[in-house]
Amino acid sequence: MEPFSKEDTKGLSIMEFNILKNTPLYSCFSELGKKIYLPEGIFFWSGRAKKEAELNGTIGVAYSYEKDYINGGSTDWGPCYVEDVKNFFQKIDVNDIVTYASISGLSELRERWKKWIIKKSLYNEATEHEKISNLKRYTTNPIVTAGVTNAIFMNCALFLNTTDSIILPNKRWGNYDNIISRFLGANIQSFEFFHDGKFNIKGLIDAMNIVIQNQNKIILMLCFPNNPTGFVPKKEEIAELIEKLKDFYSKNNYPIIILIDDAYEPYIFSRHVSQRSIFYDIQQLEENIIPIKLDGITKELLMYGGRVGFATIGLKKEWVQNDQELEILKNEIDNKLSAINRSTISNCNHYYQTVAMKLLEDHNISEIMKKRDKIIQVLQKRYEVINALLKDMNDPNVTVDPNAGGFFIFLNLDPNLILANDFADHLLRQYKVGVIPIQNLKEKINGIRIAYSSINLDAIPEFIKRITLALKDFK
Repeated sequence: MEPFSKEDTKGLSIMEFNILKNTPLYSCFSELGKKIYLPEGIFFWSGRAKKEAELNGTIGVAYSYEKDYINGGSTDWGPCYVEDVKNFFQKIDVNDIVTYASISGLSELRERWKKWIIKKSLYNEATEHEKISNLKRYTTNPIVTAGVTNAIFMNCALFLNTTDSIILPNKRWGNYDNIISRFLGANIQSFEFFHDGKFNIKGLIDAMNIVIQNQNKIILMLCFPNNPTGFVPKKEEIAELIEKLKDFYSKNNYPIIILIDDAYEPYIFSRHVSQRSIFYDIQQLEENIIPIKLDGITKELLMYGGRVGFATIGLKKEWVQNDQELEILKNEIDNKLSAINRSTISNCNHYYQTVAMKLLEDHNISEIMKKRDKIIQVLQKRYEVINALLKDMNDPNVTVDPNAGGFFIFLNLDPNLILANDFADHLLRQYKVGVIPIQNLKEKINGIRIAYSSINLDAIPEFIKRITLALKDFK
């Protein structure tokens, strides 16, 4: 899925490689070299917005005035960060900067991230001791990757042949397509994410039933909070999904691999939805429904440029007979993932691994989370205001997808009246407002993504007012 289609490319620059194709260089390209390209949709619209917009809702980064989340902070507008990061940058030994890191990541960082994963489970130590024990024992030691994107690539490469299909919602991060379809040459079986304004679990299972006709495994990827919609399932929806997955497994008896993109995991703004990753519920299952957690410091610790991510695989008790076999299994899996690291990125940034490791020290983590929570509170206020304003819009040609977190909200436009690309272009030209249009009529998507993560609270009413005015121009 791309944020634009070649059938309707108003204002877009499509890279056709017409000159390159006439050179001997192109004739020497591999099949991958010929088909790979960087989609220009998001970059095109964000680039235009930087130049033309007065109000920019294209940037998927948490921005704010420093004073809003740091006591005594400046009035400078910029990317949010955890205050303590500045201190660690000045105290890191040269040996933790210039030397190679281990292929699988710094061992101490991996141990601390494992502890962090356990902490994020929200299990009660007094009443859920067995679940905590199971989580500790039957998960791999997280392997360090070059950001969550690299973790996604690594695991897709591990499980997908070119003849295989992975199941994804129609509303998804566009880079999934570049990784899966163009780079790895695998197939995407898409399902409509929502039906009647709710998580379309039936559509997901229907997609699984299609895929299982042609392969003896199911590969599925989920992202909550979702990019581009901000959707987070309710507890009862997770329970329903798990029951459907268990039922599917009992009927087909083929393993189900669930890649869980937890990039936006901490950013949940509603108490009416699940407060933790779906990874934890799936990890506790006895069936061969296997979760793989993909997370990182990018948004969790607000270090976008650090490029440190993690991949952690949930294991099953029945796979091994004793503790010795369990440790051997973990080492064997580690070897496979390390081999992908070695043959692609070699190893990950030593410097930022060290920074992350210091942030995650036991005596630091509680204070770090308090400071990060201030940033989450800033975003939550924006979430509440933008949802309230959109609810009051009362336009029959616009619907808002259910959302409860992350950095984005998604407005669906009636394709019979307004095409998303046309609307975004008009909104930017006439009203100086930047958004990301996602238009793929074959996938039943026609709408705009708004990154309220980068819009100041005071600017949101004007932002929505201009969208409302632009909508009237299409009636």
